[in-house]
Amino acid sequence: MPTLCLGTILHVVRYYSAWAEDDHMIIQNEYCDGGSLHDAIVEREARGDLYLEVELRDMLLQVSMGLKYIHSSGLVHLDIKPSNIFICQRPPVNTADEGESEEEDEGSPPTGVLYKIGDLGHVTSSSSPHVEEGDSRFLASEVLHEDYTHLPKADIFALGLTVLLAAGSPPLPQNGEEWHRLRQAQLPVLPQELSPALRSLIQMLLDPTPHLRPSASALCRHPFLRRESAQKMASQLRKELNVERFRTAMLERELKEARMAALSPLQPLSSLVNQFVQDGSLPRPGSRRVGRNSARSLSLGCPGY
Repeated sequence: MPTLCLGTILHVVRYYSAWAEDDHMIIQNEYCDGGSLHDAIVEREARGDLYLEVELRDMLLQVSMGLKYIHSSGLVHLDIKPSNIFICQRPPVNTADEGESEEEDEGSPPTGVLYKIGDLGHVTSSSSPHVEEGDSRFLASEVLHEDYTHLPKADIFALGLTVLLAAGSPPLPQNGEEWHRLRQAQLPVLPQELSPALRSLIQMLLDPTPHLRPSASALCRHPFLRRESAQKMASQLRKELNVERFRTAMLERELKEARMAALSPLQPLSSLVNQFVQDGSLPRPGSRRVGRNSARSLSLGCPGY
């Protein structure tokens, strides 16, 4: 597998644990405090607000980084759309703590948010795919015709439509003439004027010939998308990685405390009951946990979707 940049991993929602309980499979994922991109678009439309072009570029770059990680792992998402892209607010950055100058921070992504790809229910292998078609509004025409030769490019097509919606496009059709026009890279009328460079890039993502669409890796290197962030990317990623390490350390600490409280024969039963009522950190009787890192399901310190 190719060497992957840490930032590509940070742009995919993290899985923590899964367990079976009451005839249901419960999955604990990373908590994204900004909700979904779909929700953000709806809220902005209600205010008469639009994503600025600098925000659209940043969004496109970050989601491309997440797709780069997925595709480099030999997988395809097959359900990229605004409701499956989640938002995390960036923590404030103290450059003095990092020993870095202000000049090094000037190239940081300007929107103050992290975009992360989630909902991996349709993911399949790119080499031996078992395709389960996702939302028809975002479906590439070659997938509809069961041509899986360039399957990762179906994610790129859906990403292009996602950016269009964030730019203020009317709701996407499920079929009909407008559906076919979009698959010929004919952009709808938008309520804002995009730069020729961005319009051209979106049309490339929607190219009817799959192999002519840029790969996720190529998008991550695209100079138009890197305009605002090239100087700072490595520094920013180090900060984001430190945040992730801190969260993991806190989860491990809570898990250790929960185990000690649950297993200690010296702790009164009333104390255990009070602890469970206050923070729910003890395991529920009769629950059965499955999957990797299943022990982490004891901790509810990091709620997920």
